[in-house]
Amino acid sequence: MRELSVFIDESGDFGEAKECPSYYLVTFVFHDQEEDINHQIAKLEESVKSAGFNVEYIHTGPVIRREEIFKGYSINERRKLLYKMLNFVNSCPIYSITIIIDRKEAENRDSLTGKLTKEINITMDKYQKFFLEFDKIIVYYDNGQNELSVILKTAFLTRFSNVEFRKAEPQKYRLLQAADFICSMELLKIKRNEKRLSRSETKFFYKPQELKKTFLKCIEKKQLQVYERNI
Repeated sequence: MRELSVFIDESGDFGEAKECPSYYLVTFVFHDQEEDINHQIAKLEESVKSAGFNVEYIHTGPVIRREEIFKGYSINERRKLLYKMLNFVNSCPIYSITIIIDRKEAENRDSLTGKLTKEINITMDKYQKFFLEFDKIIVYYDNGQNELSVILKTAFLTRFSNVEFRKAEPQKYRLLQAADFICSMELLKIKRNEKRLSRSETKFFYKPQELKKTFLKCIEKKQLQVYERNI
């Protein structure tokens, strides 16, 4: 029986758009359970431990901004940690989709709900053939935003009868951390293109073209359409 795991992370919230430009992103990471990633997970965890990090969750945004438990680490230590996540994502047989909503087109809760619902439905219809290859689909989301949770359940359950939803903590699932990483990179891509990276982001990615040629290039290779062309 072929089983597809779907790990979901988001950036943004359903409140009133307070800044312009502003975006809401939802990233889906797909993993065919026939593809074993235990080796990659073990390698990541051993690498993190041997480097002296005492962290369960490589939370990309706080790593870059030196927030939460990452306050005590230097920029070089934090860069090493993010490179470990980059290498993990790069080595895993996973694929992703990121839906991006411009808050200029969805300024309040109702308009964002409607726009996001429409875009998720369009995306799932586009890749329906991919989803139908699997006998079971398990969706992992931390239920951090109730509105998104409702949209996701409606989108999946109205299309497929073989779907199971599981509330998941990022600390327990490295692929939820991978979804967070990809979602964060997609937002950084937008900000880079708009020439408005923050001071902490510019300081973190201080090497010329490092963000584009190393990090963004990696996530581009993981887009699901690449997988589609190969099947």
